[in-house]
Amino acid sequence: MQQRPTMQIAPIVYLGPSLPRSDAEAALPGCDLRAPIRRGDLYRDRLGGGSVFVIIDGVFHQEPAVPPREILDVLEDGALIVGASSMGALRAAECWPAGMRGVGTIYRLYRRGALGSDDEVILIYSADGSGYQSRSVPLINVRYALSRAFRKGRIDLPAAERVVASAQRLHFSERRWAVILSNAGVLDPDGELQTLVSSLDLKREDAARCLRTVARWLADAPVLAERPRRLSMAFIPSEVRRQRDYDALAGLDREEVKRDLSRWQLISGRYSRHLLRIAAVDPEVGLAARLKKKCALAPLLAELGHRRDGEGGSNGNAESRANVRTAALALVLLESWKALAADQQAFAEALWAELSASGELDAEIFRWRAVRDAARVARGRGLSMQARDQFLAESEIAHAHGFHSWQDLQQASTLAPYPWSDFVAYRDELALAKRLRQELFNP
Repeated sequence: MQQRPTMQIAPIVYLGPSLPRSDAEAALPGCDLRAPIRRGDLYRDRLGGGSVFVIIDGVFHQEPAVPPREILDVLEDGALIVGASSMGALRAAECWPAGMRGVGTIYRLYRRGALGSDDEVILIYSADGSGYQSRSVPLINVRYALSRAFRKGRIDLPAAERVVASAQRLHFSERRWAVILSNAGVLDPDGELQTLVSSLDLKREDAARCLRTVARWLADAPVLAERPRRLSMAFIPSEVRRQRDYDALAGLDREEVKRDLSRWQLISGRYSRHLLRIAAVDPEVGLAARLKKKCALAPLLAELGHRRDGEGGSNGNAESRANVRTAALALVLLESWKALAADQQAFAEALWAELSASGELDAEIFRWRAVRDAARVARGRGLSMQARDQFLAESEIAHAHGFHSWQDLQQASTLAPYPWSDFVAYRDELALAKRLRQELFNP
């Protein structure tokens, strides 16, 4: 088939209140600034010739948001998609195995699981001819501003924690600094604290950093702006292909996915994120009861998990607490393996129920499929994992399980519900996914 001619257009940036337009144009000269991304925008703009897309802001609840499936389709078509700050950080954390690139602190926090809800970045805003104006404060900016204020000695730790708790109790549309500080009982007669925290905007910093990064990539490799389509047909929206937009199975058998998803969770270590909630399920019988007995160290984990690294002593003490927490987590998971190995079907059912109740089912299915699909594409391209890919994959899996190293995980794997060869096979799959990602961003 004859190759379609390359259509080079400016990088398309979906931007709203996270960054002023003038700052965006200065960070990425010549970019095409568009409204916060909605469902269908990527399909439309890729068909229009776009090669580089930067997602900063997007709609959340008021209109259909851009779904991961749309991002995956456009990535597979050969485009470069980068995300940061707000909707971009959320989608990048979900879609990185498929090749989407994330930039900034917020992306890394979502990627690590330190942030898990869109409530962290959502806000209300207004728009006029000059741009977008924020009308509320996103929760992540509250956390960031209070952390910085504490480090500067402008507020003590108990007061800072009250302010964050005050913001968490408010609906996102009601989060304004005056209300947040007042509800927390923080006295600020001269307004200096409010002036300080209002000036600290992590979303703005991440958005600007992302655009500067893309500008540097394009300067170093202009070919990034010339990525022709790999497909000759129009995109089929996911809601049409699947017939209902809430079905993440995309035609797969439900029971097979339930079984395979639980297996992937146990091998990858992601199940540890949901273990304590599964153990809290009633009644006091079956898998939940066995897990409760195995998770007796949960209070210790909760206590250590909420302490700041530097609180209460030297860096040595902080490192010691981190080591204790890691050791406790590994012990909990080792003991839990015994319970899970005894009834894998019960775990598959309990995990499915927990992910459905928490609203995380679609995202977890997508992550599982994204790694698998990326590895398949890498094999189809004849790629092979490199030493760095293998090391990164081993570290990611070991840390998810609560171990310092791949070797520690291997020593403990005799208690796992699956043979060690399954862990090695997944390590290779994840490493191939990482290799594909490197190839996509370093053509």
